[in-house]
Amino acid sequence: MAACLLACTALPLPANAQGNYEIQVYPYETVEPHHTMVELHSNFTLQGSKSTDDGTLPTNHQWHETIEITHGFDSWFETGFYIFTSAKNGQGWDYVGSHIRPRVRVPPQWHWPVGISLSNEIGW
Repeated sequence: MAACLLACTALPLPANAQGNYEIQVYPYETVEPHHTMVELHSNFTLQGSKSTDDGTLPTNHQWHETIEITHGFDSWFETGFYIFTSAKNGQGWDYVGSHIRPRVRVPPQWHWPVGISLSNEIGW
């Protein structure tokens, strides 16, 4: 086990992300039941692609705004909805797409020693 841990930390490899519109690490807690949370995620691509590739526009110097609306349905279940937008100098704002993200967690009444949740984003 120690050798595996050492190999994973000593030999890091570059990782590619699926998208660059919203970057977030989720805690295990979910939004309280019957409450809705609204967040704005903003990021700027300082150095990105500079040419169109397979119909995908260049990302260099793009500004991304993502609206996230998350509603808690139970003490262990929430659903988030995302609206992705992008702006580039001279091109204005564009709608990029949306995602829905259901998430479940181990209910607090189970009294587990660690908090665990599981989510999956479905996009279009």
